[in-house]
Amino acid sequence: MIEIGTLKRGSPASEAEETAFEMRNLEKSDLSQIMALQEVILGRLSRKDLLESFSLAFMESHIGARGFIIGVFVRERLVAFRNVYFPNANDREWNLGYDIGLESHADLKQVANLQMICVHPDFRGNSLGWRMNVHAIDRLRRMRRFTHLCATVSPYNYWNIRILLKSGFTIRKLKTKYNGKLRHIVYQNLVRPSGGVDTNPHLSVRLTDIDGQRDLFRRGFVGVQLREIAGFRPQKRSDYADGFEVVFSG
Repeated sequence: MIEIGTLKRGSPASEAEETAFEMRNLEKSDLSQIMALQEVILGRLSRKDLLESFSLAFMESHIGARGFIIGVFVRERLVAFRNVYFPNANDREWNLGYDIGLESHADLKQVANLQMICVHPDFRGNSLGWRMNVHAIDRLRRMRRFTHLCATVSPYNYWNIRILLKSGFTIRKLKTKYNGKLRHIVYQNLVRPSGGVDTNPHLSVRLTDIDGQRDLFRRGFVGVQLREIAGFRPQKRSDYADGFEVVFSG
């Protein structure tokens, strides 16, 4: 068992029902629930390119020697999970060390990925994404096997970007991955958490200003914060990302 406690289900928060949960490492016997929750999330996306879906075989590879999955259960029902993956040093698709410029085989062997994160809509607002990240990163540090931790996230997925930045990542690059999907590449050093990055803010660019962000990355800037734009009023769910800006340091 990793954590136990209570969650709020439903909204508004003042009327939310409280229910007990437990967080634990998942096993192959949990795969059917993992795949079912992935389908729930895929069916509710505001943009279809927000998430790269995993096959059953690839999801299973995250359990055991190639990684681990942390899950949250309510009454034996899986309501959230976080995948962690240990990519092969020669895997140019999934070893994100290539994307951030790592070159030596020794460095590429020390790369781990935070991969998929899913939280059922009924249980959002409980900081489950961040809490699972904290436990995953703590476990990776205790393993003393990895130095470099990476992840990818859609620039339109403001929810996950905010969680990743809160979890100690910085945004290092914007590029296409997974058959043309636009992704931020985020990074943190597990041995030196600050990674030598100046976290004092300098410039900000709207989250959906792709060209503006690419220009700053080319100039050596790093994304360090996500900030809401005051007064922004979205017209539909897919517009929400327009209400945020990335704060860069360089």
